[in-house]
Amino acid sequence: MITITFTLPKPFPLLNHSIGQSRFALTRMRRQMARSVASTAAHLRPAEPLQRAHVLIERYSAGTPDKDGLYGGAKFLVDALTTPRLLNVRTPGARQRVKNKRGLGFVVDDGPAHMQLEVRSVKCRRLEQRTVVTITEVVA
Repeated sequence: MITITFTLPKPFPLLNHSIGQSRFALTRMRRQMARSVASTAAHLRPAEPLQRAHVLIERYSAGTPDKDGLYGGAKFLVDALTTPRLLNVRTPGARQRVKNKRGLGFVVDDGPAHMQLEVRSVKCRRLEQRTVVTITEVVA
């Protein structure tokens, strides 16, 4: 069984932070999250993406967010953990498109068949704010 744990230096932004942002600002946020995960955990990436995994994300922050904002805010982080894949193109001669091009390949997909997601909020002092991600392989 494989277990991967890494810590991001800041808590991930909540859903309320991204509501009303332009698509350019959202793209910037996705890119920053993928870069943060890549710089922190690139050396921990498995050779093959995990087929089934339990992902625990702990957001340490000074405040306590509501549950829907907590899970919604974790989307960019979860997307950074999944694997990019080519989409089927139905038009002959058209360029192939990639779904989730910023995925780093820790887990195959974020669907329920591949990932069990658990997001927790932990109250702490302002100096101790961070995000801890634990990915554990689920053996069937």
